[in-house]
Amino acid sequence: MGMNRACGSDLPQQLVPGQSGWPAGWNDLSDPPDLVYLAGDLGAVTVSAIAIVGTRRATARGLAVAHRLAHDLAWCGWVVVSGLALGIDGAAHRGALAAGGRTVAVMATGLDRTYPREHRRLRDRIEQSGCVVTEYPATTRPTRYRFPQRNRLIAALARAVIVVEAPARSGALCTAEHAVDLGREVFAVPGPVDCIQTRGCHHLLREGAQLIESVNDVTAVLGYPGDAPAVAAAAVGPPLPLAGSAARWIFDRLDLDGVSHDTLRQRWPGNDQTWCEGLLALEMARLIRRLPGGRLARSIWNS
Repeated sequence: MGMNRACGSDLPQQLVPGQSGWPAGWNDLSDPPDLVYLAGDLGAVTVSAIAIVGTRRATARGLAVAHRLAHDLAWCGWVVVSGLALGIDGAAHRGALAAGGRTVAVMATGLDRTYPREHRRLRDRIEQSGCVVTEYPATTRPTRYRFPQRNRLIAALARAVIVVEAPARSGALCTAEHAVDLGREVFAVPGPVDCIQTRGCHHLLREGAQLIESVNDVTAVLGYPGDAPAVAAAAVGPPLPLAGSAARWIFDRLDLDGVSHDTLRQRWPGNDQTWCEGLLALEMARLIRRLPGGRLARSIWNS
């Protein structure tokens, strides 16, 4: 269950409808909260936001996609909204923070609790540059029915909802349904046809959601909330290694899910020094990621 949390030096604050700082998007709800509790930078809930949501049981590919999308959106000036859950939510919050941006976590518990408890440090980081918000008073525990209620606040706070990975039945689809009802844009990330975590995304695409492959698909529809130089920097990834180089040989044999380092090393036709130089070049350019189990995987959306 949730972990009890002592309040920091910044005491939680409260907002009611009509009060300065109340997010305009929540006025679109047929059942807006009567009162919300916030901790952190309250201004984060009034800035242009995009929600990124998805399954708790995310794949390595899904986590990478969520992190990169959130990073690039935050770099463009968007606030990234999610639900602080394990999996896609956590990756989205971390991606926004990695870009030096702001992120908002909408909680389904009271502010005195952090759920899941594994995210207590992540919550601290969120409050330093963004905020956490809930409609539930202190001592409220995480119960199943509160999460769908929480999802409507996520959808209403954002200009668009991006679903990265979601099974056929999931809370992320519930958030997308709220977004449709509120007239928000819905984007979905496609995935392998044999992956249960992407069936919900494919359902959304069949129902008319916009396919998203990179931040450019969002900006093509919604434009930019930030300045042009930051946008240009976000849209361009690091260049690929030169053809024929060791780094390019390694990169061409990787995917988003990960390949065994040892297996790939055994297939390498060159010497140890060239292998190490190629691997180092890829890591320094942030073109690859190291995954558990000694696997290597591509970063995503590199030009």
